Amino acid sequence: MSKKINGLMTKEIRIYGENACMAVFKKRPEDIIQLFLTKDMMKRFPQITKYCAQNKKAYHLVERSELESMTKATHHEDICMLIKKASSRPLETYLSMKPAKSLIIALENVANPHNIGAILRNAAHFGADAIIVSDLKVAESASSIRTSEGGSEFVEIFEVKDFKKALASLAKNKYQIITTSSHAKKSLYELKWEDKAVIVFGEEAMGLSKDLMQTGTTIKIPGTDNVESLNVSVASAVILSDYYQKVKIHEINPRFK
Repeated sequence: MSKKINGLMTKEIRIYGENACMAVFKKRPEDIIQLFLTKDMMKRFPQITKYCAQNKKAYHLVERSELESMTKATHHEDICMLIKKASSRPLETYLSMKPAKSLIIALENVANPHNIGAILRNAAHFGADAIIVSDLKVAESASSIRTSEGGSEFVEIFEVKDFKKALASLAKNKYQIITTSSHAKKSLYELKWEDKAVIVFGEEAMGLSKDLMQTGTTIKIPGTDNVESLNVSVASAVILSDYYQKVKIHEINPRFK
């Protein structure tokens, strides 16, 4: 959906969920177009309606049933926003900036918005910079953003149609390519992270395609083998936790070096 604001065309998206909406309010309040919330939510966070009033942004007190109708969801958590869509850029533009350190998550054929939202939440928590998806609309859907619990505001999202080509470009830019499989011989805990890395996950039923599986170092998350594998969002959390412990924590707190 697009709308003309101050003479310019801008894309709008509707989001809901307390943490998702509050993350936008804290990070880029100027991008709020309209706010819908219940009286109970306004009592908890009066600063948000105060901001809207001071900056001439429309806000509406509504009943929960109205929010359910508006969001087509029962997990709206008493708040909904119409906001400007955050600007996005191609992966190639990001790579052209030649970041010295970077961690990217690539999701081949992962199309469940709740899984993508959970991965965005994990990525924000453990310090990943971006995710790559095949469909930006799914990653930016209201259900994905709500599930991310505000994480989507801190992780860049790139849309890529040709994953093989994208990984080749990442490898050319000195990225360590890490693929995942429950049948791999190498354990995650043996992995030495490089300054720039991309972790590649496939959808749960089929896993990664053969082409992508052959592009880098393949690791597994060791366990009891009582189950075939972990949910993709859970697997991402385990691997990102290893990255955080081995790499990120040393950047944030030098005393751990």
